Amino acid sequence: MLLRRRGLSGISGLLFAIALISSSFPTTAATATYKIKQGDTLSAIAHRHHTTVAKLMNANHLRETSILGLGKAIRLPGQKTKTHARVASVKHVAKAAHQTTYAVHVNGDSASLRSAPSSDAHRIALLSTGASMKVLARQGQWAKVALPSGTCGFVYRPLLAPGTGSAKPAAVAKSTPPEPDRRDNSVIRIAMACRGTHYVRGGTSRGGFDCSGFTRYVYAKYGISLPHSSAAQAGRGTAVSRSELKAGDLVFFQTYRRGISHVGIYVGNGNFVHAASRGRGVTVDALNSDYYAQRYRGARRIQ
Repeated sequence: MLLRRRGLSGISGLLFAIALISSSFPTTAATATYKIKQGDTLSAIAHRHHTTVAKLMNANHLRETSILGLGKAIRLPGQKTKTHARVASVKHVAKAAHQTTYAVHVNGDSASLRSAPSSDAHRIALLSTGASMKVLARQGQWAKVALPSGTCGFVYRPLLAPGTGSAKPAAVAKSTPPEPDRRDNSVIRIAMACRGTHYVRGGTSRGGFDCSGFTRYVYAKYGISLPHSSAAQAGRGTAVSRSELKAGDLVFFQTYRRGISHVGIYVGNGNFVHAASRGRGVTVDALNSDYYAQRYRGARRIQ
């Protein structure tokens, strides 16, 4: 009987020890959370914590357009806080953040740094050729970047190339956008450099342009995204009377069909540059020429 009691006592002690060890390393507790850091996106957080963007949005009542406030804690769906995993999690986050930041530079005449990933957003800075910056995150065709000065914003990704560029600093417009003439000169310089390019139906590159593909290409170099349609472009920007035309304004025509069917870029002195037709390609014509004067249908200023 004494041996049996001692045996029971030993088993009870062993069970107590196991329970004590288990309580020291809890496998579940409160739902895990994560504090938003500089450069975080829902996609990056979801990948880092092995979940999906949809689950993150449902758990935190977010939308894809929601702004992630720095320092704000969000819930990680399906995950529980684990004492023994905290250090490893911190190391994983730091490593992922390091890997998603890389150097790029402006690969073109210039690029706009904007306050949001949209060509309609306020321009923070005009970045010169070769200006270097760090990519913090990507949102579709836009990159969230940080300049060496610490200024952050969004740049149209097709205007960027990997690696560090020239050492000269970016030209930052601190409070207001540059004067229209400065912007227009840049647009005209890009447009005029395309003269002689062949006309290709549906073309949007230096290999060949159609009319709206040409204007789309030119404005994309300036960080502004236009649709590939002359009629759709006629709905962008603000209307401008013929007497108030400035270099860089889009000019529209009704040519082979009812409604807007052709577009070009006004270059001043009554002339405009456009992807004209097969055999002519990108060339300059006069608004007052016999053909275009009677087909002119208006102009729009793209900001």
